[in-house]
Amino acid sequence: MFKILTGLIVLWTVIGCTQTVDGLQQQLEQQVVDNAAAHGIPAQAALVNKNGKVIFKFATNSPSSSLPQALDEHSVFPIFSVSKLFANVLVYQLLEKGQLSLEDNIGDYLNLPQQWQKTPLRSLLNHTSGIPEYFTVTDGQVVAPSSIEEVMIALQGFQPISEPNEKIAYTQTNYLLIKLLLEAVTAQSYETLVEERIFNPLLMSNTYLHGRSNTSNSVASYLPGGGQDLVANRYVFPAYANSHTGAYSTTHDLNSFLSGLMSGKLVNVALLRELWQQSKLTNGDMNYFASGWHVEKMGRWQSVGHDGGALLRVTAMLNQVTGEYMLFIYLTNGNLDGVWSSRLISSLQQHVLPDTYSRLIAWARYKGWYIF
Repeated sequence: MFKILTGLIVLWTVIGCTQTVDGLQQQLEQQVVDNAAAHGIPAQAALVNKNGKVIFKFATNSPSSSLPQALDEHSVFPIFSVSKLFANVLVYQLLEKGQLSLEDNIGDYLNLPQQWQKTPLRSLLNHTSGIPEYFTVTDGQVVAPSSIEEVMIALQGFQPISEPNEKIAYTQTNYLLIKLLLEAVTAQSYETLVEERIFNPLLMSNTYLHGRSNTSNSVASYLPGGGQDLVANRYVFPAYANSHTGAYSTTHDLNSFLSGLMSGKLVNVALLRELWQQSKLTNGDMNYFASGWHVEKMGRWQSVGHDGGALLRVTAMLNQVTGEYMLFIYLTNGNLDGVWSSRLISSLQQHVLPDTYSRLIAWARYKGWYIF
């Protein structure tokens, strides 16, 4: 095993030393094309940013696609749960201003049933609140209360599925409560907060919250793991769910968002690094969410990001020794085999991470080998 790993490291060193800018572009383009063929992906757009400079961008759709024109970095995709990252940043801004604390109980701000009043804000972000899901899915359709007020009424009959910080239970209800909390503290609508504090300052002109614009120009959406044929995504959440899903964006705009975040335009960088530290659950396990982001180690890098609809992913990578960062954005609109979004990200990382060790780990993860 040691000889195999040593040989792979030597191989990666040679590849890294001989790679040119043009060669890297071609290599990554081919990787994206190969991903489409291997996984039955109809449309995709990818972007890589190193320390604030875009070093790769590419978009493509399959020959059989019904899209009327070629795709580029301004093509609009539904981004599903990546929408949550906007809510996260709004919370961070209030933390920075001292208007909120992660230890604040949501019952201090919202009129909630007794069983939910002592739920800390931290546990909402980290999906450890114990609050169950507010919707169900029947015959491929989302069944949810008609208004967020009705959700709050329904909460009265819900019992905890666990104590706060006991275990991870990824539920969208957490982000409905975060939305209401943000509105209560600022006395502004969630939509106004996102537009005034994130979209407008970063010139994200092709990013829209659910229900805020006509998104008929976006790519069609299909379910992951369609099998022999693509299956249209019929999941439609109500407009009030826009703090946890339903946004539309582009690789260009998401690069602006992540770049703005990493450079301190949205939140103090020191605070950001503090918020991205993992914590233990009361059962002793390490939580893989840190303040609303999925966190893991990738070789010599800390990786934070979020999946969207099991189809797409955004990832920010930070080298805590050198201060360097890299951004990876990989948007798709469906697939046939259910390929997980982190594998698509790894398919790019294996070519571009600066150090051999981290590229080797990315390659192994792309192959499905979690041996490091």
